[in-house]
Amino acid sequence: MDFSSRERVLRAIRGEPTDCVAVAPYMYDVAVAVSGVSLLDFYTRADVMVQAQLALHDVVEQDVIAIGSDNFYIAEGFGCQTTHDDEELPALTKPAVDSLSDVYDVDVLDPTVDGRMPVMLEAIRELRRAVGDEIAIRSPGTGPFALASYFIGSQEWLCEVGMCERGMPEANEAAIHHALGVATETLIRFGKACWDAGADVIHCGDSLASCDMISPRTYQRFALPYEQKVFQAWKEHGITGSLLHICGNSTKVLELYADTGADLIEIDNMVDLGVAKQKIGDRVALIGNVHTVNDLFHGTPETVRAASQRCIENTGGRRFILGSGCIVPRHAPIENVCEMVRVARQFRFESE
Repeated sequence: MDFSSRERVLRAIRGEPTDCVAVAPYMYDVAVAVSGVSLLDFYTRADVMVQAQLALHDVVEQDVIAIGSDNFYIAEGFGCQTTHDDEELPALTKPAVDSLSDVYDVDVLDPTVDGRMPVMLEAIRELRRAVGDEIAIRSPGTGPFALASYFIGSQEWLCEVGMCERGMPEANEAAIHHALGVATETLIRFGKACWDAGADVIHCGDSLASCDMISPRTYQRFALPYEQKVFQAWKEHGITGSLLHICGNSTKVLELYADTGADLIEIDNMVDLGVAKQKIGDRVALIGNVHTVNDLFHGTPETVRAASQRCIENTGGRRFILGSGCIVPRHAPIENVCEMVRVARQFRFESE
C-alpha cells in the first residue's frame, strides 16, 4: 500500500515498513529562490515563510517541509543583536552579554513571546493547517551548546570551555554550566511548543559541538549531558520524532549521539553512512547524507542520483530517510533536489 508523506516519515523513524524510501532534503531559504519572496520577509513573517515553503514543495514534493531560516531566532530573545536585511540571513553582530561572568543575568525565555520564536511557531501552525495530515513538518531548533555560545560569542565561548578543559585557574566552569542550563531549558520549552503547534520532527541542531570544533572528551563533558536533558524532557512531553543534527565528521562519537536519546540522527556527508548504519543503525533512525556542495550545489542530476543510490544501498533503506548532509544552499539547482526525490520514490519495498 502507498503511504502519505507524513506517515512514511513517521514509520521510517519508528523502524516500521514503508512503501518506498522517505526523502527529506534539509531546505530553508531554497524556498526563497524558488518562490521569489523577499528574504527579509521570509525570516520575519510566518505567512511568507509558509507561502515560500509550499511553493517549494509544489516543485520538489519531498516528504518533510522544514520551518526555519537561521541560527539566531532564539538568541535574539536573550538580547543578541543580529543583522536584518534582504541580502543575507541574520548574522550575530553583538552577543547578549559582555563576559562569561554576566551570564547570570540571562533568563530562560518564553517561546510564545521572545525573539523570533513566535514567528516559527505560527509558521508551523499555518503550515499544518495548509497540509493537514499529508506532509511531515520539521521544526527549527538550535542545540544547547551552540545556543549558550551566543551569550558571549562562539569564539569566546570555545576559549572559555578550552580553559576549563585545561584546568586553568581563570576558568569559570560554574558560569559555563549556568549558561548551558539556561539554554537547555529554553530549548526544552521551544521544542514542546513546536510539537504542540503541529511539528512532527523536533530539531536539535548543536553543530558547534561538532568534533571538528571540540574534542570527543569536551563533547561528552559539556554538550552530551545537556542534549540528553533536552531529549528526555521532549520524550516525557510525548515527542516521538526528535532529531539531532551536528555537522562535521562525527564518526568517533556516533555511539554518543545515539546515547542522547534522539529518535533520529542526521548524518553529515563527512561521515561514511554505511559506518553510521553499522554503529548505531539498530538504535536510532538515520537521515542523510547526500553532499550539499559537491552533489546538490555543484553536481548534476546524474551525480545526485548516484549519491542518493549509495545512501540507500549503505543503509538498506530501512529505518532511514534520504536527506542532505546539511542545509541545501539557497541557489542549488532545483533539478538536483528533485532528483533525490525521484530516486527515493523509485526504491520500492516489497509488501511485508
